[in-house]
Amino acid sequence: MLGILGELLLILAFLACGISGVSYFMAVRRPLEDAQWRWLGRTAWKVVAFAGFAAALILSRLIFTHQFQYAYVWQQSSRDLPTHFLVSSFWAGQEGSFLLWIVLMGFMGLSLIRWGGRDYEPAVMAVVSFCQIFLISMVVGLKFGSLTVGASPFMTIYEKFPNTPEGFIPPDGSGLNDLLQNYWMAIHPPTLFLGFTAMIAPFAFAIAALWLRKYTSWVRPALPWTIFANMVLMVGIAMGGYWAYETLSFGGYWAWDPVENSSLVPWLVGVAALHMMIVQKRSGASHKAALFLCILAFMLVVYSTFMTRSGILGDVSVHSFVDLGLYLQLVIWILAMAVVGFGLFILRYRELPTPEKEPNVLSREFMIFAGALLLSAVALVVILGTSAPILGRLFRDSPSAVAIEFYNVWTLPLTIGFMFLAGLGQLFWWNKMSVDTVNAVLLRPVVLSVISTVAVLIFTPFVERTTVLADAGAAASSGLFEAGMFSGLGAFWQVYGEGIQLLMLVFVSFFALYGNGQVLWRIGRGNLRMAGGAITHVGMTIMILGIIASSSFDNLLSDPGRENFILSRGESRTVDGYTMTYVGSELNELGRAHYIMDVTDARGRSFTLKPVVYKSNKDQWIQHPDVKMFYERDLFLAVSPNVMFETEEQSQEMGGAITLGRGESRTLGSEDYRITFKNFDTNVDSDLVPDSSAIAVAAVVDMTNLKTGETHELRPIYIVMSDGRQQYVQNRMNEWNVAVTFSGMNVDNGSANFVVEGVRIAAEDWVVIQAHEKPFINLVWLGLFILTGGFAVSMVRRMKEQQASLARA
Repeated sequence: MLGILGELLLILAFLACGISGVSYFMAVRRPLEDAQWRWLGRTAWKVVAFAGFAAALILSRLIFTHQFQYAYVWQQSSRDLPTHFLVSSFWAGQEGSFLLWIVLMGFMGLSLIRWGGRDYEPAVMAVVSFCQIFLISMVVGLKFGSLTVGASPFMTIYEKFPNTPEGFIPPDGSGLNDLLQNYWMAIHPPTLFLGFTAMIAPFAFAIAALWLRKYTSWVRPALPWTIFANMVLMVGIAMGGYWAYETLSFGGYWAWDPVENSSLVPWLVGVAALHMMIVQKRSGASHKAALFLCILAFMLVVYSTFMTRSGILGDVSVHSFVDLGLYLQLVIWILAMAVVGFGLFILRYRELPTPEKEPNVLSREFMIFAGALLLSAVALVVILGTSAPILGRLFRDSPSAVAIEFYNVWTLPLTIGFMFLAGLGQLFWWNKMSVDTVNAVLLRPVVLSVISTVAVLIFTPFVERTTVLADAGAAASSGLFEAGMFSGLGAFWQVYGEGIQLLMLVFVSFFALYGNGQVLWRIGRGNLRMAGGAITHVGMTIMILGIIASSSFDNLLSDPGRENFILSRGESRTVDGYTMTYVGSELNELGRAHYIMDVTDARGRSFTLKPVVYKSNKDQWIQHPDVKMFYERDLFLAVSPNVMFETEEQSQEMGGAITLGRGESRTLGSEDYRITFKNFDTNVDSDLVPDSSAIAVAAVVDMTNLKTGETHELRPIYIVMSDGRQQYVQNRMNEWNVAVTFSGMNVDNGSANFVVEGVRIAAEDWVVIQAHEKPFINLVWLGLFILTGGFAVSMVRRMKEQQASLARA
């Protein structure tokens, strides 16, 4: 019954959204009847928001009450999931995440109605309604003959899988994917979807400006929303990066995964659009760039949705969803938004204001425009690399993703450019620049940047970590003489080019830090709310410096030429100043194994790390590392226990070889027996030893049945014949079906080798350790925190300006 009600609510939201869109459209077309159409549009949108939210509550209810007769509930949840993972399972699949987006869009529309400005409400909400109707169509589940529109989250198992017996209700669900069972799953996706949702605001205001021919005034009401959208989307991306870093998804915080990139690209373009909007508001220039980039940013949100949900990236990304048959609907959505956005932009292009003269090179407008252009170029590189599997289908059946080197090679020089401009932009924004004054303004940041860069070269292993070593260097020097100057320069660049570019990036990052810090000091003392741009740029530069440090100085703790090392239980080892001891393992509250590592660093700081490794119910090994954070570095540690490398045949094999010292014990089987080696005995029964033997030694062994507590003494014999051959006298206990053979001994340490039959010998307890030292990685997170704060300061300022403008109106 609840499922049917949920489907009816989605249909109601779909119809109400159409009514709201048409009503707002008519309010624009018939201004004399604006009040009536506007009232109908608002009322219908409230129905959209209510119906979407109510449908979400119903789906949540089905998940929390384990209604496994519904396919989505069965696929994404299970009875053993704790509350926060049941919440996460709501948006773990396509249908639920679309419904989350619909709910957020409903609240976004209500917010735009309330605070978006009366003059722009009809046009803006017509655009929002147009987008929302496509979103609702993805989950409405309407059927027209053989045509199905959307995949409903309220479909029963029988409806989705017709081969299932009608009326069958599974006793439990498949459960949330183990890789998603992390607290970040509860907060990262909603934040990212809120950022995607908020990106509709600058898009809708840009369309409204073109539609209403209000090419200048739209920027003021759109600015707070644009800042909010970029801030939230950036926080969502940062959460995803930290999640990846913390859970060993990639062994780092960014891997240029196609789905990661699909959220980064709209943000890059959105930031570029924000800068163009500020220039337009301040100087009356860049109208075309501001409008175009606002449209493009949301178009890239729609395009990223297509890439992640059409199934086209299923073979190249761990994040992408499976295809639910929405491919055609997603394509229609992209084309519709492109026709509305870019079509209207082209139609109005000749009417858009043009500055009377082009800004000079030293103007603040030119600097910001150039920076926005470079940001857009980075976005273009990333989207081309991300789209390789799509573009490649034009030429081959199974295209692959581009290598990570593609992104590094192309984005590094572009990043150098816009970081340099990030320093110049604020300096030029707050200083009236000319050829005479530019030297005085730039002198202090340049000098400080030179000093800081030299310090990096002197006090860090920057050079050795960023250049190709000996053999490549020799090839470069020989090429200079043997193959001509240009070939030699090419070889030289191949060896040192990346290091040189990274050094340039360090310099321009310091320059941006000191330049923006200088502006922040001067402006912030008088009125901190005016310094949002400087705060944002300071945060960005600290983040970039943290990325350079944590990636260039990343220290792999291991033997030379290896990526890991092995520790047996109880064994200690010192690697690169860290003394590590593998203590053993224990089960946590979820029944998953923690592998306990006691660590002492070079400063004498002692701590314990507990990485998790377990086998999921889908027979997949899941590894979660542990991270110890210090202010100057992190120690990132993951383990692979011996059980991961044990084959099924080995795990089922009975018997095996063990070595024991005097007094040592070993548990055998599944806590079935314990064997204890007591001592050697040369007094053996002569009837058991051949006459030609040279040495005959018995090992005195106690075998204890741990279930009954019964203990028997065994005396297997090891014999060395006169001709050097070895023989063994096995000792068998028929009642337990266990036999022990004394197969050899070590005279130096007094240990004995045994072969036990009839009981499985557990493998020796050892772990393969992968450990990384991440210097200054906290600069990445600190920079992101300051960057978010700068966005917040700017947003509050623009909101107050908008409120003051509405009050005057």
